[in-house]
Amino acid sequence: IDHDLPFNLMVARPVGRQEMTENPVAKSAMKKEWGNLWGQKVWDDSVVKSWCTVGWEARRKGTYVHLGRLFSICVEKGSELNEDDERRRYKYRVVFQGNRVMDQDFQRAQVQDLGSAPATMESPRPCIMYGLLPGMKVEQADAMQAYVQAKLGGTETWVEIPKEGWPEDPVLNGPPCERPCCRLIQALYGHPDSGTF
Repeated sequence: IDHDLPFNLMVARPVGRQEMTENPVAKSAMKKEWGNLWGQKVWDDSVVKSWCTVGWEARRKGTYVHLGRLFSICVEKGSELNEDDERRRYKYRVVFQGNRVMDQDFQRAQVQDLGSAPATMESPRPCIMYGLLPGMKVEQADAMQAYVQAKLGGTETWVEIPKEGWPEDPVLNGPPCERPCCRLIQALYGHPDSGTF
C-alpha cells in the first residue's frame, strides 16, 4: 500500500456463506479445518445418531445429556493488502454454539462455565513491563488447536454436525440421518466448559 491509512490494519474481514463455498481458497481453508477436527477425533464418529434419538434415549434411560450445535466462522485476514500478498489469507474455524446448549428434554442446559473468564487488558501489562527492563525478554506462543488437545469432562455432550462438515468418505457416506450428532470428546472452542478442561 503506497499511502498512510488513518485506521488500524490487519483487520479480519467477515466472509459470507456464498464466498466461503465458491472461493477455492476459502473452501480449502474450510476443508482443512474440518479435516483437522475429524483427524483429532474431536467427536466419536463410531456412533452417529439423530438429534431426536439422542434426547429420546437419554429420557428413556433417565440420564442427563447436553445437545449442542456447531457453526463456522470464516474471515479473510489482511484483506486490506494487495491480492498477491502472502499475508492475505482465509481463516476458518468450527465453534460449539455455547449459548444454545439443550438438555435431553430440549430445555436450556445448566453448565458449570467455570473456566471461561477472559483475561483483562491489565493482565499482560506486568509481563510487558518486565520485558522492557534492561537485559530482560518476554516471548509469547500459541498452541495449534489448543482447546481440542484436552478431553472434555462433565456431562455427556452430543453435537450436531452440519452437512458441510461431513467428510467425503465412502465409509461414512455422509450423514446417515437427519440432524446427525456425534458425542463430543474433546474440549471444542465455544463450549462453556472447554476452558475448565
